[in-house]
Formats: sequence, structure tokens, C-alpha cells
Amino acid sequence: MSEISIDERLLEHVLGLLNTQYEENSVFNDDFDSNGLVQIGEASYSPSKVLYWLDQRAYGAELAAWENNANEEKHDRALTLLRDNACAGQFEDLLQAVERGRVVPFVGAGLSKPHGMPLWGEALGQLLKRLPGADAEAINEMIVTGRYLEAAQALAGHDAVQCSHFIRTTYRANKLKLAGPLLKLPKFAKGCIVTTNFDDAIEKTYGDDNRFEAYMHGTQEHNFFQRLVRGDRCLLKLHGDAENPATHILTRGQYEEAYGNPFDFQKPLPKALRQIFISQSLLFLGCSLEQDWTMDLFAKAVEDGGYQVPNHYAMLPAPVDAQAKQQKESRLLNLNIQPIWYPDGQHGDVDCLLELICDVTAKSFVFKG
Repeated sequence: MSEISIDERLLEHVLGLLNTQYEENSVFNDDFDSNGLVQIGEASYSPSKVLYWLDQRAYGAELAAWENNANEEKHDRALTLLRDNACAGQFEDLLQAVERGRVVPFVGAGLSKPHGMPLWGEALGQLLKRLPGADAEAINEMIVTGRYLEAAQALAGHDAVQCSHFIRTTYRANKLKLAGPLLKLPKFAKGCIVTTNFDDAIEKTYGDDNRFEAYMHGTQEHNFFQRLVRGDRCLLKLHGDAENPATHILTRGQYEEAYGNPFDFQKPLPKALRQIFISQSLLFLGCSLEQDWTMDLFAKAVEDGGYQVPNHYAMLPAPVDAQAKQQKESRLLNLNIQPIWYPDGQHGDVDCLLELICDVTAKSFVFKG
């Protein structure tokens, strides 16, 4: 008698679990039942309940299709962007690289902007206003024309102490407001991350539960190379960390010391960048990818040959001028960087595209190209 009672209790427990599982899909169930009840004799039943209890495999297939359709609407903006800009092919390749765990986000100032941090040109302009004795006209001309390295060199030459103080106070941790596309990275990027930013928005985003196991701030590194090779979570901050002035790489002189002129791949920083470039797939986010030291280093790695450079990817605002867009695309493709375009000024589209990556990675959406 007791054996039967145990079986009954087990059956009751299993039925309770199954019923809870069914009720967790209440939104789908309501939608599935919207066309009316199922009549069996004089009795009426919810179609979703009938399907769930008679054929759970069929119920699961209907649920998956419904979720995919719902996500299709959710991702309509991203899918339209990819179709309209003929970028679906490279996006599908990017998804495959994500699935293999081979993608390294390369985070520029554009992704720290929603966190309250200034873009590079804005920061230099703010610093210039704090240095009344500097040659404002000449330095402002450098900033306006995008010659940021020259502007930084001139500002540091005028007052290096104020420059260092400005970086520490402008990019300090307690100013951060976590927001924007950066929050998507922990959902699909589990290994190395590269950034040009001084702030610690990335560290804050990943949090204590996903703490970085190794880092390189400027030329100072802590277990970086051995962890990089192992595929562990590590962080490369190319310009250094705001809190440590000894790591800052801001001026032309500091660049030449850190990278060599010409590039010296025995030095830690160029060695690390080249290693990532030839072994992983970079995903550039919040970067303009105009000609600079980093792009010149990648070009040098391609030029030297001897490496099978993987495909890299960049989410970029499309130049309004068609010829300018073509020229930029050709320059990037020459470095194996596949641009994924969105309309100029519509930087919120980066968030849409990253959300699509997250859902495909989580198997909650099927990308059909």
C-alpha cells in the first residue's frame, strides 16, 4: 500500500512540474488560444493545453516558431539595416566567429559616450580650455582636423602635470553611468577585450562575477600574454588606465616609446596587438577607423606576410558620400576588416545589431541571412 502511495506522490509531483512549465509560457499560450477553444463532444479545451499534454514535441516546435516570429519583430531594425546595406553575409560570418569563441571586441570612445565620457576630440578641447597659456589657435586647428596625437603632444608639452590630472579626473570611475551597447558584451564576449579608452566602463560592465583574469594597461602587463594564449578573460587598455598616470600613452613621444618608430614587435604593446590581429577576429565598436597608429600597425602585419590574417569586423556609420564610403571600405577590406554599415549619426543602431548577436548566441533567434 505504501509503495502505491509513493508512486502517486511522484506522479503528482511530476504533473505539478509539467503544469508549472506550461504556465511559464502564458503569453504564448494566450496567443495560441486566441482563435477559440477546441470542442471534444460537449467539453471545451484550450488548444495550447491540448497540444501540450498530448504532444510536447509539437508544442515545443510551435513555441519556438512563435518566439522566433516575436524576435523577428524585435530585430526588424537590425535585419533591415543588414539587408539595405548588403551586410548580411559578413554579419553571418561574424556570428560564426562568435559561436567559435574567436571574437575580440575592440572598444573605442564611441561606446563610452553613453556612460558620460567625452569623445577624444571633445576631451582635448576641454583640456585646452584649462590651459590658458597654450597656443589655443594652433592646437584647436589640430583638434578640428583630427590630428589628435599632435594636439595631445602640444598640450602635454605645455603642461604635462595638468594633462595627467585631467585624464584622472575626467575618466574616473565614480562618473560612470552604466548604459548603452557596452552592456551587451558580457553576453557573447568571454575572452579578450581591447579598448582605447582610459575609463573602467568595461570593468564595471563585467563586474565582480566576470572579473578579468589578466590585463595590460599601456605597456604594463599582468599575466597578459599567457592568459591571452589560453583564451581567458583579459583586458588590453591601449592608452593606459585613468587611475595610473605611469601607464598613459597620449602624446606622440609616448606612442613612439611604446610602439617603436618604426614598429618594434619585440615591445609588449605592438606584440600584443599583432598577436590578437593575426589569431582572433576583432569586432570594432565605437571606433572611426581612420588612419592612426593602430591601423598602421595592422597594415604592417598584413604587409609583412607570413600570417593567415582572419576576418575582422567593424560596425561603422556609413559616409554620406558614396565615393568616400567606397574608398573607406576598400581600405578596410585590404586589412581584412569587413564593415557593417549603419546610417551616419544613427549610433543607436549599434545596440540593435549587438542585441541581435546576443539573441542568436543565446539560441533564442535564428538568423537566416
